[in-house]
Order: sequence, then structure tokens, then C-alpha cells
Amino acid sequence: MSDTPVDWPLAFKPEQASFYIQTLTARFTNPFTNHVQVLERDGARWLARMALRFSDDKARAFDAFLASLRGVVEVMVPDFRRLAAAGSLAGAPVLAAGSGTTLSVSGFTPNAVGVLKAGDLIQTSAGRAHLVLADVTAGADGHASFRVAPRLREPVTVGPLVTSNCRVRMRLMTDDAGANQTVAPVKSSYQIDLAEVLPS
Repeated sequence: MSDTPVDWPLAFKPEQASFYIQTLTARFTNPFTNHVQVLERDGARWLARMALRFSDDKARAFDAFLASLRGVVEVMVPDFRRLAAAGSLAGAPVLAAGSGTTLSVSGFTPNAVGVLKAGDLIQTSAGRAHLVLADVTAGADGHASFRVAPRLREPVTVGPLVTSNCRVRMRLMTDDAGANQTVAPVKSSYQIDLAEVLPS
């Protein structure tokens, strides 16, 4: 089997999920004044925890899916809360550029309000999704530049703006991901922890 990333099947939808950006900070406390200095480090990443419960046939399929990952194969995971953007996406938006924590999009309807909403996800390249940090209004030329998190670590894929079914390149955090508690009438429960695979 190839170690090429595979898509997390949308049919395996969790009952409960946590999908968030884990920041990386260093904290220093002055022992004389208790003043705390906080520094942001370059290691923010997406984490996910999913609680899933399936009946017999679906549990069998899920067992097979987890086994196929072998603990090393990367998986493209969606945030099930944000499978589509809440913004209007008015016009024909195109991802034009991006660097640091800023994306530039052209092709919106001029002066359109709320083309993107805070919390929308944007796919900037394969396996890299970024969270829009504030509501976005297009300029008179249909262009918009706005902040996202986490910061961009790879060049953006220029082209039509992708805001649906955005996925993050992740890997299982434990070798016991397939562990399950099964109770009658054959309901199997799983807790899956995943972390974003950052580029080297």
C-alpha cells in the first residue's frame, strides 16, 4: 500500500468532535515580580479529537479503514462543523496570493459585504486549511486581503477559491486508535486523536 495521504470518508462522521488550532508558546515568569512574558513560537498546528459510534457493518468498515492507515499513513481530515463557508462568496473568487498570515483573493463582487465570515475555512494547498479571522468585505475592485490562522507554511495554490470540504493533512497520534468498546446490540465506540503533519 502506498503512503500517499488518503481522504477521511465523510460517511465516518463523529458523534462528538474537537477540531482546533493548537498554538505553541513559551512562558517566562520573573521570580521577583511574577511578571509573565509570553512568546509565540512557530509551531501552531491543527489538532482533532473525534468520538465515533457505529453499528456492526459500519464498525467493520471503520476498523478496516483505521487498519489501512497502519499508524503512519497520512489522512486528509475535514472539520465536520465547517464543510461549507458561511460567507456569501459573491462573484467568482480566485485565490491570488498569500504569505505569512495574509491571503489575497480577487474576483469578488465589488463592495460585497460578508463574502467570507470569521471562522470560514479556506484550502490554500493540498492538506492545508486556514481559518478566516474576521468578516471580509470586498473592495471596489473585487479584491480582498485578510488574516488567517495558522500561518502559511507552503505556497498557496492559485486558482478558484476552495471553501467547501477543506481538509487538513493529519496523522493518528496513538498506535491504539483502533481500540473500541463494543456493547449490545453491537455498537462500537472509538476515540480518535489526530495531529497536523507539518512540512519539514
